[in-house]
Amino acid sequence: MDMDLGMDLKGGNLNAGDLDGMEVNGSNTNGASVGRYAVFRRILSCFEQSSGSSRTAERSASQPMRALLLGLLSSRRRAHTRRLWARWLEPVMLRDPALLSIADPLPGCIRVIDTAGWWPALSRRMDDLPVTVETRLENRLGDGVLDRVLASPEMVDWAESLRERSLAVLDALRTDPGALALFLEEANTHRMRAASTLAIPGGVAALRPLDGTDVDTLASALRLSDGWRALGGRAPDMEIDELLACVRGAITDGSVPPEAMALFAVAGLYTHRDPLLGAALRALLPLPLVDAAAAWLTAHTEETADGVTDASPFGSGPARGFDRGLHLFEAARRSENALSGVMGTAGGMGGR
Repeated sequence: MDMDLGMDLKGGNLNAGDLDGMEVNGSNTNGASVGRYAVFRRILSCFEQSSGSSRTAERSASQPMRALLLGLLSSRRRAHTRRLWARWLEPVMLRDPALLSIADPLPGCIRVIDTAGWWPALSRRMDDLPVTVETRLENRLGDGVLDRVLASPEMVDWAESLRERSLAVLDALRTDPGALALFLEEANTHRMRAASTLAIPGGVAALRPLDGTDVDTLASALRLSDGWRALGGRAPDMEIDELLACVRGAITDGSVPPEAMALFAVAGLYTHRDPLLGAALRALLPLPLVDAAAAWLTAHTEETADGVTDASPFGSGPARGFDRGLHLFEAARRSENALSGVMGTAGGMGGR
């Protein structure tokens, strides 16, 4: 498989023990630290660029320094196996802190803080697989920096193993209410511990516990995540026009299953908080998940006196006027006929 492992969880120092350096808002809280590591990477590249006889002569002398630099770079992030596993979710993972204080379950929403709960609870139910992967990762870190190791063919295969085992665990849990309740209790405990360091609107008490709906969303995302490889980016990072073009193109050429595109689309919708974008996405992807996400956003959006919409539960989202709405909806409507045959065979979110 050729999963794009170049997509990284944007790093910071946000409770690194629980979030593996993943920032909720994608920023880095320790800019000075990032600068220092950039210097280390440049020095390391000097060792790797030497060639010819000089490289042979200098290898033994430079090896201790190279090992020290690799250790510094690799120790910046902990729980490497979780990082490898979480990359499956990265194309749809949301970092907006405002999403943490929403009391209702958001259809198809996966937040970066959620992985701080999911992974510990899942990994305990995967037998020795996580330990095996972590050991292999640690052994390989002597050969290169972490990002390069994670992108290696061996680690790509291990990532697939983690995904398959996660799905097996989740499928079993969803048939056993008692086991599912215990799993959710563990996941919420770890997630709450990680959230205690975050600036959540309304405080940690406003964080809605993960429930069975979130388990279904996680299972669907993992099951469909292989389809996102062809998209080459993250939905939350796309501008509105780019997101619409991506959805339209993927559905038209059949490169990504409609259910996978639905999860991808709603991640972009929650990022832009634009009910008019929701209307356009519903025209492009008339699937239950997109309908539910767009309907929720519309129901929780206030209309101001000048006709501008404001997604109030998210804070100050971007304003959109009527002309913008016509533009978005027309862009989606132009594709409706071309997509009708494809969507006629599509079901719900998939993987449920």
